[in-house]
Amino acid sequence: MLLAAGCAPQQPPVIQQPPVIQPPVIQQPPASQQPSGPSATKNQGDNDRFRDFYECERESAFAGAGDKRQSFESCMKARGY
Repeated sequence: MLLAAGCAPQQPPVIQQPPVIQPPVIQQPPASQQPSGPSATKNQGDNDRFRDFYECERESAFAGAGDKRQSFESCMKARGY
């Protein structure tokens, strides 16, 4: 039996689905277990400095007109700034 070109039975093409890529799951520890790194220390230092600043500013408000600046500076110096 002779088969002419193009007359042979053709098989359907095999279509492969692309693989499904799952993003990695990143698990965060609860806030109570998160390490306190430099950013936590820096934020605490900033909070302390701002608290000291406002407390000294408040103290100097009760000082006399000429003594306000001097009172503020001595308060900040006493707190280590």
